Formats: sequence, C-alpha cells, structure tokens
Amino acid sequence: MPLYNTDYLQLSLEHIISLTFISDPATGRRRNAVSHDAILDATYVMLEEIGFDKLSLEGVATRAGVGKATIYRWWPNKSALAMEALLRAVEPMPSIGDSGCARKDIEDHITGLAQLFRGKSGRVVREMIALAQFDDDTMRIFNDSYLKPRRSALVEALRRGAQRGEFREDFDLNLVFDLLYAPLLQRLLTGSADIDERQVNAQLKLVLSSIALEHPITESSQD
Repeated sequence: MPLYNTDYLQLSLEHIISLTFISDPATGRRRNAVSHDAILDATYVMLEEIGFDKLSLEGVATRAGVGKATIYRWWPNKSALAMEALLRAVEPMPSIGDSGCARKDIEDHITGLAQLFRGKSGRVVREMIALAQFDDDTMRIFNDSYLKPRRSALVEALRRGAQRGEFREDFDLNLVFDLLYAPLLQRLLTGSADIDERQVNAQLKLVLSSIALEHPITESSQD
C-alpha cells in the first residue's frame, strides 16, 4: 500500500509547474514566470528612465538578469515587448455592472474611464497607442489585450439595454462603442481639450440619448 497519494502528488506538481511557467500567447511555448516578470519589470522601468527610442533588448536583458536569447525567443521585437510591459502597468478596466439600468452602468463606466485617463493610466495608454503604430504585431497586441475586452464588455451592456427596452434595437453596437470611447482617446492623444466631468457628461448625453427610446419599456408599461 503506497505511503502517499500519487494522484495528489501529480496534481500538486502540475500546480507548481503552472505557477512557475506561463504560456506564450503567440507560440504556446512555456515562459518561466520569474524571468518573464523580471523582463517586463525591467522594460517598464527603462521606458520610464530613458524612453522607447533608447530602449534596447540588450539593455533589458542585462537589467533583468536574463540572456538576450530569452527575450528574442518570447517577443518578436522591441515594440511588442514594450507594449506588453505597458499593458501590465495600466490600471484595470472600470467594471461595467448590471444595476438593472444599462444607461447608468454605461455612464458609470465611462466616467470611471475618464478619471483613469486623467492620471497615470492616461499616459500609459497614450504610449501604447503610439507603440501600436510601429508594426502589425504590436497593433494586434494592443487591440486584443486592451481594446477588445473593453469593447466586448460595453457592447454587452448596450445589448442588455436594448433587450430591456431602454435603447432602440436597430443601432450598431460597435459604432456606439466607438462614439463613447473615441472622443476620450482623441483628447488623450492630442491634448486638444481636457477630459473633464462636464465634457464627459455632455458626450454621454449626446450619444446615449440618440439611441434611447422616447418612452422606455418597463414592466409597468407592459401590464
């Protein structure tokens, strides 16, 4: 009779391996989590210190204490590495709850996003968008890791509103997302105007009123 549970040991070993290694989203290869974090930490610190133009993969490798070949194996180029480091630094997306009123949920989300853009996250997002212009791989990372989750969450809230009778059902969900996010990103990138509460409220009223039903359908109105 074995003195230990082999199934338990196998599961424990798999758990330890899962904590030590992470999967590379592009190649499926396993990355050592400690080295991965050290590289991203070094990259972000060096971006802060010397900027993207002076950043080198050799310098990152030295700072992180890893071989240069490790970085080349995990990232296709400098801009992709910088993008991943910035993505890790940006603050989490403001949640989009389900309070029963989709319009309020969306307003709270955009208001929270604007607040983040006025702080450190605004600078980080601005740098990410600039990096995304360098090549297709970096653009894909930005779209998949930053924009896509935010688009999906907001589109789902808009869909709930349409299903519950708050909004019309004949509008383009993705277009409304663009109309809500684009003015904030444009002001963030160009500095043409502040992202202040008055401007955000006016934008929300303009966009959401254009898709709102004049007389929202409620449970009482259906009786």
